[in-house]
Amino acid sequence: MSAERDTSSGRAVRWSVLASVSEKYASQAIMIVTLAIMSRILTPAETGLYLLSNTITMLLENLRVFGVGIYIVQEKTLTRHILRSVFTFSLLMSLAVIAVICLSAGGIASYFRQPELAPLLRIAVIAFLVAPFGNPVIALLQRELAFGPLSVISVVASVLGAGLTIGLGLAGLGAASYVWGFVATSVTTTVLAIAYRPDMGIYRLTLRGAGRVLSFGSVSAGVTLLNMLNDNLPRIALARLLGMDAVGVYGRTVTICQLPDRALASAVQPVVLPTLAARARSGGDLKTTYLGGHALMSGFQWPTLIVLALLADPVVRLLLGPQWGESPPLVRLMAIAYMATAPAFMTFPVLVASGRIRDTLYASLISLPPSAAVVIVAATVSLKAVAVSLLFLAPMQMLVALWFIRRAIGMSWQELARASARSLLVTLGAAAVPALIVLLSPRGFDLGPWETVCAIAGAAAGWGVAVRLCRHPILAEAQMIWQMLQPLTARFRRFAPSPKIGQ
Repeated sequence: MSAERDTSSGRAVRWSVLASVSEKYASQAIMIVTLAIMSRILTPAETGLYLLSNTITMLLENLRVFGVGIYIVQEKTLTRHILRSVFTFSLLMSLAVIAVICLSAGGIASYFRQPELAPLLRIAVIAFLVAPFGNPVIALLQRELAFGPLSVISVVASVLGAGLTIGLGLAGLGAASYVWGFVATSVTTTVLAIAYRPDMGIYRLTLRGAGRVLSFGSVSAGVTLLNMLNDNLPRIALARLLGMDAVGVYGRTVTICQLPDRALASAVQPVVLPTLAARARSGGDLKTTYLGGHALMSGFQWPTLIVLALLADPVVRLLLGPQWGESPPLVRLMAIAYMATAPAFMTFPVLVASGRIRDTLYASLISLPPSAAVVIVAATVSLKAVAVSLLFLAPMQMLVALWFIRRAIGMSWQELARASARSLLVTLGAAAVPALIVLLSPRGFDLGPWETVCAIAGAAAGWGVAVRLCRHPILAEAQMIWQMLQPLTARFRRFAPSPKIGQ
């Protein structure tokens, strides 16, 4: 019976992951198209202005959310009183953040010497007005592993937001086009979530049980805020020290380097916490889950990042266009640095599921302040200095996180090394052909179209051969997913029209 439950649970998780991955790939495609078009419409300075406003908005968004969605997902006994308290608390935080933005927008714009920044921040306030009504519903759907509906909601909202962004960009609205797209995405998400799961009863105002929400949310929001500050500090420092052009180039470089992470880690991220929380509630083994997740993630992320580092020049030309020539050297450095963060997507969920949410705060307080100091010093030198600093900071931050994870789940360094070994072989297999083409090319990294196509095809073939030869866990996972999809393919074949005689 226990084995049957484990099998059923595994299938449910894989269906959830498939739904989430499908949604993220669709959203990723929409984002890439938007990125390619808008990078040719906006200048680096206009892009930098939007990225600075987005950085400030997302930091305040984290304060507004205050970890209430995570609280709903992980709470063992969820009652309507708790849901109403979560909504009330979220609404009050939203109103507070709105007031802060409206009152401080002018001062923030003056600090960065960018008067155009103030109206962008005030436009973003519209999203904060509606989001408290959608956040609890989204969290409930995540808790219930209802990732099919969540995928539809996300894709529809992304299409509408991207369409508005591109339309306004073509109309000449500059950086504001992105902000209006953000507003459209937030409003659409809220409306569709409520339409799918209408339950007006959760919107009654009450603060009963708010103490538990406050206790959990203060730690969760603090951890997220510290990590967001760490991720976005280069933008803030560069905006103050080197100007909007530097912010634009750095921001778009980061976007390209995060494409592998967005393609996979962000796809499974919504599934990880609910799954781990459910496993922890049933007394399951978190160590096995963590090591398996790391093996799968590193088997995808490491090969993709090393190939991205080798093909940075043609990738930047394709995605951003000719006005972003400063980006390729930065992409090479950052892609290599980000390889250290393969298991990072599971750090917060594992510690929360194991009841050690305060460890996430301790880990951030240990690693992030020195990282911030290094980045600020590097930003006074150049963009390249900031990218070089990440080669040291990313591994350091991951080592600190792993120290806390080892304590939480009883994992040894030897077990982590064994889970990483096959991924290293797969990475070497993927990099072999692109590295050879770069070495033989008379232009070095600046590959032509056909050289790039051959390098990508060689990387894919090398990765596939290495996965099979070393029997990487990806192979077993792919086989199980294929078996799950067989009933669907059989059903499609059954309803397919039969060929007519004589055809």
